[in-house]
Amino acid sequence: MKVDGCNALITGASAGIGCEFARQLAGRARSMILVARREDRLVELADELQREHPNLRIHIRKVDLANLADLQDLLQWLDREKLGVDLLINNAGLGDSGPFANSDPVRNSEMTLVNVTALTSLTRHLVPQMITKHRGGILNVSSSAGFLPIPGS
Repeated sequence: MKVDGCNALITGASAGIGCEFARQLAGRARSMILVARREDRLVELADELQREHPNLRIHIRKVDLANLADLQDLLQWLDREKLGVDLLINNAGLGDSGPFANSDPVRNSEMTLVNVTALTSLTRHLVPQMITKHRGGILNVSSSAGFLPIPGS
C-alpha cells in the first residue's frame, strides 16, 4: 500500500518507534490519529508535527489499551468520527522480565490486553472498511525479545 494521502492510526505514538512512525508519515499522510497513555507527550508530538506539516489533520486520543473501557471508547469514537483509517500501526506493547512463576497476575493481564486484545480488536474493527475501500494496510510491531531465551524465565 502506498502511504501517500493515508489516514493513519498509530498506537503507542507518544514515544520510541511509534513517535518516529508519526514523524516519518507526517509529510505523506492526510491525517493521523495518535493514540497513547501519555497525553502530554501526544500534545507535544502533535504540536511538532502540525508546525512542520500545517495541512496534516491530527487527532490525539489518550487511551490506556490495558483498560477495556478505554479501548471500547476508542472504537466508538472511531465509529462516530468516520475518519476512514486505512493504515493501522499497532505499535503499543507491554513486556516484563523475570520468572513467570513469580510474575504479577495483574501485569500479565495488562500485557494480554495491550499485546493481544487491543491489537486484535482494532484490527477487526478497521479491516471491514479497508476491504470496502480496497485500500488498507496493517503493521503489527513486536519485540524480538519474545524470541530470545531469558535466563530465569
